[in-house]
Amino acid sequence: MSNRILSIRLVPRLGRLLLIVGTAVCTLSGCKDKAIRVGVGWVPPSEETMSFGFARGANVPDYVRCWRMPPGFRGFPERWNERVQAYLDAQIQHADEQIRLGQQRLTNATSGDREAILARINLLTLEAQQLRNRRQIGNYLIFLTEKDLPANLQWVRGETEPELGDPAAIKGGTLRLALQRSFPNTLRIFGPNSNTSTRRYIYDDINLPLVRLHPGTRKLIPGTADRWAVSPGGRTIYFHIDPAARFSNGDALTTRDFVASLFLRTSPHSADPFYPDFYLANFARIVIYSNHVLAVTLPSPRPYAAYYAGSLPSACTRFYAEYGPDYPERYLWRAAPVTGGYAVDAGQTVMGSKLVLSRVKDWWAADRRYTRHTCNVDHISYTFITEASKIRELFRIGELDAISGRDADFWYEGLEIPPVHAGFILRIIFQNEWPRNCFGFHLNCSTPPFDDVNIRRGFHYALNVQEVIDTLFRGDYRRGSSYFSGFGDFTNPHIRALPFDPSRARACFAAAGYTEEDKDGILCKQDGTRLQVLVSSRVDPTYAAAMSILRADAARCGLDLQFEQMDDTIFYLKVKNKNYSACIFSWGFSPPVPDAAPFFLSQYAYDADGNPLPGTSNITATASPELDRAIMEARSAPTLPMAIRSQHRVQRLIADSFAWVPGWSSRFWRFAQWRWLRWPNTKETKFCPPLYYDPLDSHLYWIDPELVRETQRARAEGRCFPETELFIPLPTETRT
Repeated sequence: MSNRILSIRLVPRLGRLLLIVGTAVCTLSGCKDKAIRVGVGWVPPSEETMSFGFARGANVPDYVRCWRMPPGFRGFPERWNERVQAYLDAQIQHADEQIRLGQQRLTNATSGDREAILARINLLTLEAQQLRNRRQIGNYLIFLTEKDLPANLQWVRGETEPELGDPAAIKGGTLRLALQRSFPNTLRIFGPNSNTSTRRYIYDDINLPLVRLHPGTRKLIPGTADRWAVSPGGRTIYFHIDPAARFSNGDALTTRDFVASLFLRTSPHSADPFYPDFYLANFARIVIYSNHVLAVTLPSPRPYAAYYAGSLPSACTRFYAEYGPDYPERYLWRAAPVTGGYAVDAGQTVMGSKLVLSRVKDWWAADRRYTRHTCNVDHISYTFITEASKIRELFRIGELDAISGRDADFWYEGLEIPPVHAGFILRIIFQNEWPRNCFGFHLNCSTPPFDDVNIRRGFHYALNVQEVIDTLFRGDYRRGSSYFSGFGDFTNPHIRALPFDPSRARACFAAAGYTEEDKDGILCKQDGTRLQVLVSSRVDPTYAAAMSILRADAARCGLDLQFEQMDDTIFYLKVKNKNYSACIFSWGFSPPVPDAAPFFLSQYAYDADGNPLPGTSNITATASPELDRAIMEARSAPTLPMAIRSQHRVQRLIADSFAWVPGWSSRFWRFAQWRWLRWPNTKETKFCPPLYYDPLDSHLYWIDPELVRETQRARAEGRCFPETELFIPLPTETRT
């Protein structure tokens, strides 16, 4: 093994194991149910059935005239440009009005308030100027030709970074995994309830963006673009799409698919309030120069500009040939084509219990640098099982190839089993640099009792999270801190979770009016209102065990903690629709820079009438003008130092809102696997680059068929191999 694998335990044991017992499953191929026939296995009609997107006499370049587009597209560029101009006008008017009101307040302000008012006026003035600059550049979406490209663009190909993976990797086989959750309630990539915890497995971790970060060096490397160039001002990035780029259904990726995505995701038919704001806030202009060249202008210069411009989504245009008002229902179970190496396999997927990804036949990037040694297995099978004990048993008998080992009891005692002792199963600790999930207790600020900041702060003091870490996780985990931890310099290092402190908790609760005690020691208001909080979560025995610890200590603070668990899908809908009081929940984040906007901007908290807005990612219903301004300032920070400072301020304001109680997290990913699952061991890639949360997300592994046969023979004959535990440290660290 490489010198990065520093700790290997070799403990020879003898033991005889059961042979693998195969299980048969029913696939979709023989199912006659209409919902399934028009769902996962649905094939879109030929492109000739689609209408031309532009009228014959439209003033657009010739390459655009032949674009066939989804229903309702004609006239969209004009409508969208008008919408953007109206948005900018409204934002400028609002900023100017706020500046005027601030100046009026400044006249009569005390010396102590003047500094804060002046700071706000200065920020609003900057925002107004940025909005005016955006308005001056003209239409948001325009069509030109390559003759209109700026001269002397310095194109970058990004081909100097180390290769990924191992040339020795073997193609073939099926990786069998289990997800401890219920089957997702849709396979749509956008639209209602599409942002599920399962989406990353079938879309987010699969799709290739225009450019991406190298997971070892954090430098930009090609995605679907084979080269890119940055304007002198740093705001506009030009991309040249690789002519070989294809979707998994064989359709060529062109600039048309980025325009179609803009239309589809911002249409009222998508019933997704996130994307109109996403496009308006993140991109100031999109210029199409040909079928393979486009330019994306950001609202302001920012670090990693090409990376963020390259996040512009695409959508396989032909796949949406039946797009319309019934999109959420019609496309409920239709898996969208992807640009990555795996796609949902309708023939092997079992609705309600199993999703199978198959390697895309003749994948366009199969021989490209950075991808040629990835996506090695033919199939990835995800079985949805809510019971941890069943997952562990299937893994023990060899029906699953790998399993997470985050649970301490399972890691220390649960893996004391014959297959581990016999060396058939390896235990692996992988240290990583991936941003941590914001795991913890999210509080709904739109309803009592958490509409009172005193209760929210007292709730922090009343949760003895450290006791959970010490008891359930044997001290292996650590307490969370900032909402955006693990982002390197962008994470505020000065934020700390409030400690468990009954006296401070009771003081906070008293400030909210809970001054009496009932016979059980629970605090009450004078009108008899009891201090009781219902905490919701998905079904997870670890959460249940944690809550039993937290409930006992919370009672010492006068707080009655109630707990409910529910099906994963039901729980997710409950949280997204803000129909909860407190919940154990987390979002997954990606490098390089955190973005608090979807989770904390006021516009995602309440509608125009002041009612909680359902379906958004601002699940805490946080609404703070000061935090709004800080988020927008962070988004438009032009330099790296300014971006770091503004991100630190955003995280401090989030912490001071007390809408989130940090839970527990780790610096590692622990898992166990059967010995036939192999990992890279080259100069460029030692096991797996550190910029992955779960190394399985890298798709750099492979299954060695000879090791499968060798292991099965050994099990049958009662032979064993050395017991092995691997520790994979960060590149610059050693185990202590």
